Amino acid sequence: MDYVVRLHLKTGTDFRQGLVDFCLNSKKQYVAIGWSSQSEDLYRESFQEYYHRVKELSGRANPAINVFRDAEVDDLFWTRDLNGNYWICRVISPVEVLCDKRLDIGAVLPVEAYNFGMQVPGQIKSSFNRPRGGTVERIRDRIIIEYSKTIFNQLSNSKYYKVIPYEDNLLDNLPDFDLEELVISYLQIKENYYVLSNSIANKSTTIKIECEMISREVGNFRKAVVQVKGKKAKVLDALDFKQYVEEGYIVYLYVPQVINIDQIDNVIRINNDDLLDFYKKNKPILPLSITQWETLFGSNNS
Repeated sequence: MDYVVRLHLKTGTDFRQGLVDFCLNSKKQYVAIGWSSQSEDLYRESFQEYYHRVKELSGRANPAINVFRDAEVDDLFWTRDLNGNYWICRVISPVEVLCDKRLDIGAVLPVEAYNFGMQVPGQIKSSFNRPRGGTVERIRDRIIIEYSKTIFNQLSNSKYYKVIPYEDNLLDNLPDFDLEELVISYLQIKENYYVLSNSIANKSTTIKIECEMISREVGNFRKAVVQVKGKKAKVLDALDFKQYVEEGYIVYLYVPQVINIDQIDNVIRINNDDLLDFYKKNKPILPLSITQWETLFGSNNS
């Protein structure tokens, strides 16, 4: 499996809930795409003709219809319902042409689908929430692929997919979005900050800051920013954060390598041992989107 697919269940219909119910909440389950005007009078097996009609109508091969053309049995899809729940879907048979004008369905992939709830990894969630992200995206990150197979096995109560475990520790393998979430949780709980929901990086700098935080302690005002980088990141220079320090911020860094940190005050590096210790002690109150990764990372985190 080279990728998993993120798919919005969204066609040209005005009856979006009806589309979701047809696809996910019926005895037979599907993921679907639109262009029902191009599937009229076609047989179920006539996907190639439907494909050419849509391509001619659009002037190009839309990414969504390409994904359906390329789909094979046992491919995995993530989709989301109108309540914000994420569903993991296994393709169980080849694509079929279907014409439903009310729901604007032109083709479907029969699937076996399970409701996973709302706490998916950040990389999956961001794919759904990305502005102008399109109807589909092929997610090729190997960790997300193995994670998706694991979730399907869990929800189907089976060992349908062989999952390749990761032997390194949690921090070495957490996807970037979830590593950021863990570090920010660490600062909120251990250092007693709260995150400003509308915080963004200072526009005059090219340094990427995850967020701005303010101390919860009345009478001990502190403000801080945080930078998080995974194990493959390049060496970071602490002096690049001088502007933030001059503006009164404490700068927290979680990075694999940093230089010149002894040349500047109020730049603090969070080390692996402290973060992993925090994780172990606070796991019951951390988001499932972080803690669920342990199923892939063997026993090196206990």
